[in-house]
Amino acid sequence: MTKPIHALAFVAAAAAFPASAQEMLRAQTALPTQHTLSQSFIKHFVDVINEEDGAVRINLLGGPEVNPQDRAVGALERGLLDILWIPAAFTTGSIPEGQAMMLQNIGIDELRANGAFDHFADIMAEKANAHFLAWSETSAGYYLYLTSEPPLDENGVVDLSGLSLRSTGAYRPIIEALNAAPVAIPAGDVPQGLDRGVINGFGWPTVGLESIGLQDSVSYRIEPQFYNLANVVLVNQDRWERLDEDAREQLSRIALEYEQASIEEMNRMGEADLAAGDAAGIEVVRMEGEAADRYLSIAFEAMWDNVRTNVGDEVTDELRALIYHAD
Repeated sequence: MTKPIHALAFVAAAAAFPASAQEMLRAQTALPTQHTLSQSFIKHFVDVINEEDGAVRINLLGGPEVNPQDRAVGALERGLLDILWIPAAFTTGSIPEGQAMMLQNIGIDELRANGAFDHFADIMAEKANAHFLAWSETSAGYYLYLTSEPPLDENGVVDLSGLSLRSTGAYRPIIEALNAAPVAIPAGDVPQGLDRGVINGFGWPTVGLESIGLQDSVSYRIEPQFYNLANVVLVNQDRWERLDEDAREQLSRIALEYEQASIEEMNRMGEADLAAGDAAGIEVVRMEGEAADRYLSIAFEAMWDNVRTNVGDEVTDELRALIYHAD
């Protein structure tokens, strides 16, 4: 006995459309997709998710050309994006507490174990309608780079009086605390700014210098490094809640793997950047012992003061207790 045509059609349709459809999530990076830090997210999160061919796939729409950096969190909050990778410092318009994230000095394992990650997750859910999925690239930090050798003060700490340094919100507090003038210019204009003497140096992450050739534009690197990178992966909260258990499990599992893989990636790339700087003839002004401790104290306290101005004493003290251990 042959099956009715409509029954055959139903069987064919069932085969073509499985019961559990794969979720497609729209994602954006706040930095250009070719940026060293964006590439870490793409390599260790987006590509891994898509190669698994599991419950979720990610459609990477692009970088800041999709939504400008200062509007990306708002786009996620309104559901125009499903996933956003962004440096925490760029979220402060919506999440002022995000500025403190670069001041953690205990590492991602402790941040997850001691409740700090969950604390920030609550803040992000409340203020940006966002599920906090990953805190990444945490092993990288920042250096100051100069065109001329700086003097040291009576405590052995560099004195940048009279210098102008290209700055973002990540560097302004330390630059001002070391008596230099911060100058806001786009990253792409840094080489020209150095050539014209508009700036005498800049702050930069411990990765990515070589990728845009800046190692040939400066002569001195100030050590030790300060702060820690804090990049975050956020998921629109409404979209997260609509995902099934398999999709959430896949995203959460790969997020944990990404956090660890990004640490190794930053360490490897940081070593490559130092080697490129050495090859280009960059000299190191290295503070050690009490001078290094004082330099780092100046850096961290200047940023904590900035956080305090933005969120108040009570919130600052709470965040500091969770993420920062003073020596």
